[in-house]
Amino acid sequence: MPKKYFLDPHGAVTSRIQGRVGEDHVEIGRGVLAVNGFAPKDQEDVYRQMFKLKFIRVLEYDDDKIDVEHGTPLTTAQRQYIQQLERRGKRVNLISASVR
Repeated sequence: MPKKYFLDPHGAVTSRIQGRVGEDHVEIGRGVLAVNGFAPKDQEDVYRQMFKLKFIRVLEYDDDKIDVEHGTPLTTAQRQYIQQLERRGKRVNLISASVR
């Protein structure tokens, strides 16, 4: 099962705020958005709002592959975090998401 989390603009891992271990990105995002005063309309809106807040979505798989989805250019801190993963032998796949 992949490890799922968001990385905030400062490079900090943002995983579950409350709830079950292994929650998906939508539940993590809903928690983050609620704390910031946002009420997303649906699942797509969760991602859209998180990307607008410059969070990036990360999925770490057991086979050292990592998918990183971003809606805006990566911040310096986010790039540094990803470079650390690559130095540890992880294969990072950057995915550009459309933010409307």
